[in-house]
Amino acid sequence: MVWGCCILTGMDRDPKLTMMEPSKKPLNVLIKQLHGNIEVVLKNGYEYKGKMIKCDGHMNILLEGATEFKEDQLMTNYGNVLLRGNNILYIVLDADKR
Repeated sequence: MVWGCCILTGMDRDPKLTMMEPSKKPLNVLIKQLHGNIEVVLKNGYEYKGKMIKCDGHMNILLEGATEFKEDQLMTNYGNVLLRGNNILYIVLDADKR
């Protein structure tokens, strides 16, 4: 499942989208994936994969056992990484670790 910022675009203009079921709101979908493997792609092109152990209302995400990729090439292995929600382009849920 891929979830990205594009889901939020236009929600304030379309009344049908503002009445979204609570279980389908982007933040609620993300919270349901706690302790699952995800992939986060940042606006600068870097990708991080790991186990999401925390997220907040700003969609800041804490990954455990994170790996950093650039253009599908492994750059670095990290222990824990905090990703600022403002820098996230999109998130892939249920991502397999490479």
